[in-house]
Amino acid sequence: MLQKLNAFIEVAKQRSFTKAAESLYISQPALSKQMRKLEEELGFSLFNRASYGVELTEKGKGMVEELTPLFGHIHQTVKQYQSHEDHIRFGSTPVLTSYYLPKYYDKLVRGNLHVTVIKDDSKDLLPLLEKGEIDAAIIQDTPSYKTLRSSYLFTDHFIAAIPVTSPLSEKQAVTLEECLEETQIIPTEGPLSEKVRTVMREYEFTGEVIESQYHAMAGLVSLGMGIAYLPEMMVQQVEYRGVVFLPIQDNPFKRDMYLYARTEENLDYLSGLFTDIQ
Repeated sequence: MLQKLNAFIEVAKQRSFTKAAESLYISQPALSKQMRKLEEELGFSLFNRASYGVELTEKGKGMVEELTPLFGHIHQTVKQYQSHEDHIRFGSTPVLTSYYLPKYYDKLVRGNLHVTVIKDDSKDLLPLLEKGEIDAAIIQDTPSYKTLRSSYLFTDHFIAAIPVTSPLSEKQAVTLEECLEETQIIPTEGPLSEKVRTVMREYEFTGEVIESQYHAMAGLVSLGMGIAYLPEMMVQQVEYRGVVFLPIQDNPFKRDMYLYARTEENLDYLSGLFTDIQ
């Protein structure tokens, strides 16, 4: 029936069986037969046939209005799959690879996307994209870069990781000022470290700072050594004994993530793969 419905949309568009038949590369009698068969299957008339051309019935008009965008989406999806490269080399970070990409696993496997490079700082992937060593990547806080194609993907907020021994753990949310009354556990380097250090300077923070490897920070929090900030995508999927995760009011710790690709075709294709699945 899909083939006949597609032909019906073309007839409605052309307002002529003859012109629609030419567009569909079939004979006019064959198209007319298809439309009669379609009307029989539907159980109602689609056309008021007249000598001056084709006129749609009220039900026919309603069908066209609702089917046209649906078939447009089908054609666009097929075009995307036809135009993208067979093998997409993807650059990522440890956190994205562990906590973001897995929820799209089935779609990415069907799309033949392979993570071939992992960098701690996503911005280190941009030169690799530019040189053609990878085809696409997700980059933090960089809306555009030279001649590469990009589009906004999502915003990830950081959540306060607080020891259960802290009085703050009893709250539903914390303020930044409350967080800065505690020892700060931050990465030794990278975007998050820079963000936290900037905020500490703004608030004239004079307390203790503990530098740690990114994935060890939650462990230090569980030991009651201080407060850390972890990506929401990570917090949603992990549990640490002795750690409470709380949202921060007026949260300054966030990152905008952008999808990058070397070609417009791949950018459009990957945007479809990363469409929200919830």
